[in-house]
Amino acid sequence: MGRLIMSRSKLLGALFALPLLIVGAGSAQANIIGLTIDASGSIGLSDFNLQKNGYVAALTSLLNIDGSNAIGVWKFGDSVTPVFAVTLIDSQAKKDALITAIGNMTYPSNQNTNITQSILDATTAITAFAGAGNCNKSKCLIDVSTDGVNNIGANPSTATATANAAGVKVNCLHVGNQGSCDFNGTGLDFTATSFSAFTAAITAKLTVELTKTPEPITMSLFGTGLLGAAALRRRKNKTA
Repeated sequence: MGRLIMSRSKLLGALFALPLLIVGAGSAQANIIGLTIDASGSIGLSDFNLQKNGYVAALTSLLNIDGSNAIGVWKFGDSVTPVFAVTLIDSQAKKDALITAIGNMTYPSNQNTNITQSILDATTAITAFAGAGNCNKSKCLIDVSTDGVNNIGANPSTATATANAAGVKVNCLHVGNQGSCDFNGTGLDFTATSFSAFTAAITAKLTVELTKTPEPITMSLFGTGLLGAAALRRRKNKTA
């Protein structure tokens, strides 16, 4: 009887600890997302504004301030311009700063489309923020939006390979008939028929990307706890 009481107490202790483990695992690893935004000449000022306003609307609606996401932003044309350094969004002030930075982006006309360098720059910043090797443990990804194809520098597929080797996934949203996501390997592809439909498309994309997925070890512990609870109930019934 003493052995049964000891086992029961240990098991109950493990069960009570499970919620703490789940919460701890969820908060320890934030999604780290790099938004790279097309500012090339093919877009035009009005469509560029639709694009940035789509990001503002989606992030205003979807982005939590609980520290579950870190975000950085770049725009690309001939070269890549940092818009917002990778920052853990754990307060309203940081969320507001991110949204203001995107809303204040200016459009440089007559630019090429340097998707490649935007992926490389975002990869460098994301992995530096995460720490060496940690992108294999957390959800690190780059979110490219474009209405065209890379036409300057190296093939963007090589940049995607570099990102993937560092544990960073590359997702893509292409707009209209000219956009292409054929460079992003196994990343997710989303489509907007035009920039008028961009807000709906980027909202759907960020809904997927900003959703936290539990760490596998967390689910394993949860499953172990459920099995233990079932075993405890069976033993209790036998001794009744």
